[in-house]
Amino acid sequence: MPIVRIGPNYSFLQKYNVNDDKNPIFINSTHFTGYITFRLKNHHYKDENVTKTCTYFENHSRLFSIQFQGRFKPTNSNRSNHLWSFDDIFFCAETEESTNPPIGSQLAVKFAQFIDPGFMADKIFNSKRPWCGMGPWVNYGKNYIKEDTSLIHHEHEEISLDSSKRRYYFLDPSIRNSHFFDPSLVYAFDFFNNFIDFSMMNANMIIKFSIKKVLVNQPLRFVCRNYDGDAIFFVIEIDYSDIC
Repeated sequence: MPIVRIGPNYSFLQKYNVNDDKNPIFINSTHFTGYITFRLKNHHYKDENVTKTCTYFENHSRLFSIQFQGRFKPTNSNRSNHLWSFDDIFFCAETEESTNPPIGSQLAVKFAQFIDPGFMADKIFNSKRPWCGMGPWVNYGKNYIKEDTSLIHHEHEEISLDSSKRRYYFLDPSIRNSHFFDPSLVYAFDFFNNFIDFSMMNANMIIKFSIKKVLVNQPLRFVCRNYDGDAIFFVIEIDYSDIC
């Protein structure tokens, strides 16, 4: 149903074939170089030739997946070492103009923060661009990313690999500021959940609501950027404009 576009910034976006996870799109922006793929479970679209789903979703309770891997270039002009810390980079959802949050949206925010304590929605009511927080590509189909956080540990630290405990650990800004993305390393990420259905444009986050009504007929963008937005790593746009 939606058209997905991916690119290095807002101005240069290329249409991507949803669920073609064996052929990710290559991005080489000012601050990031790597691969990105976008998956939707039960993808609905007017064109019957689109790939409806992929083996990634087998035995997984997930409705979508945004997966990316790559290097963060040493281009941070605000630090003497030019590296990007874990606190410098945000992966956020945003729109060009204001949105229409549903009644009870604060409950949805609290639900998201329960899932991820680092989730922020402090700019969700902005009138302009509101937002709420390389090597060979082998992670397609059932070749899932294997979690390994050993590279982000300091020598004296022992961090549990339990995702919930790790999220709370990195909730502290001072901790995030003490860790940096090494430009010589390739980092892999998989962003997903089972309560937002981008294909059918519905969400169930304690309250149920229509994504279409919230967006007011404008594209939704997932942007990897710094807080101020003057450094863009990559942009993923989900466009529903073809839907009546």
